[in-house]
Amino acid sequence: MLQLPLSGIKKIEAFVQSNNDTISLSQGALRIGGVPQKIKTYIQEILNSDKADYYQSAWGILPLREKITTTLNKKYNLNLKLNQIIATHGCIGALSNIFLTLLEHNDEVIIPEPTYPAYENLTKLARANPVFVSCLNSDKKFEFDIEKIKKATTSKTKIIIFSNPWNPLGLIIEQEKIKALLNWCEERKIYLIIDEAYVDYRFEKQNESSVTLANESEYLITTFTFSKNMAMSGWRVGFVVLPEKLYLSIGQTQDAFLNCTSVPAQYAALYALDHPELTIQFYKQVKQNLELTEKILKPLIDKKIFSYQKPKGGFFLFLKAEQENATNLSARILTEKKVGLIPGKYFGPSGESFIRLCYAREKEVLQEGITRILEIF
Repeated sequence: MLQLPLSGIKKIEAFVQSNNDTISLSQGALRIGGVPQKIKTYIQEILNSDKADYYQSAWGILPLREKITTTLNKKYNLNLKLNQIIATHGCIGALSNIFLTLLEHNDEVIIPEPTYPAYENLTKLARANPVFVSCLNSDKKFEFDIEKIKKATTSKTKIIIFSNPWNPLGLIIEQEKIKALLNWCEERKIYLIIDEAYVDYRFEKQNESSVTLANESEYLITTFTFSKNMAMSGWRVGFVVLPEKLYLSIGQTQDAFLNCTSVPAQYAALYALDHPELTIQFYKQVKQNLELTEKILKPLIDKKIFSYQKPKGGFFLFLKAEQENATNLSARILTEKKVGLIPGKYFGPSGESFIRLCYAREKEVLQEGITRILEIF
């Protein structure tokens, strides 16, 4: 019987949510006022009709898929076709469909780490084997090293997967490296999957995305979600851009797995794509939050209690502690100061001496949480 461990992130977040006066700087959800009221008002109109009351296509409602296609084509000057787009149950839904479709028993998935923990469980769900590649270099800094990744591949390697911006580091993997790795994958018929959940939170090169390479290879898959750019993590809707050759099979897997993605959420996503100004507001607040976080933490950085590589995107600081294993420190902060953080060990072996802090919160909540952390030292 398959038994997958519950994510350590989910365990900590559940504890935080069940204890009064505890602040969550743990799970990577955007909590800055919730889903914009304009979206909620629009969805109320949909709910008052029967548009969302019935089964829809497993590939997604046609208006949303058309809107995604035209939006990406206009933004990135592409020529994507409708049968390269599938609406999914968030990024996780997209990845679940992809892994279950592409992987066979004992195939291997290369996962550069530190990494989002779900990739390991999705690999095991498909009865394949995760292969972690540490991206910690000789200077004890994290660097996306494609040569290390290449050396880790074998004849069983079917997929290489990572997020960009990189969760938990917030670093951005350069387009040149992605293109070089993609060309190498194409030669070996290895699928390169790039999770762009945080693509709208790039503090540098904001209009860059690996989706621009979509029609250059039959082995590139890019996943997206509305969880981050519209605070819709509870609504469960995203999409995947994939090669035309996979369109039918991935959709059929989603049909077997889900029947169809949440229809009200798809209409919400359709509205969101017509209102990019809402995402811009979230982006500005998150960027300001990063600056605030760095400012408040500065005394601990100056004392070398923590250090970090400055994030260029995303929601997180990946703080290196003085201890070799920072798990006890994060537990102490949780129990003594009631602030939830995530031990770095959950992101892979290279993260053991780190703690992840999510700064995608209301300003007052963020400030209070970090101030409590300072009181520990």
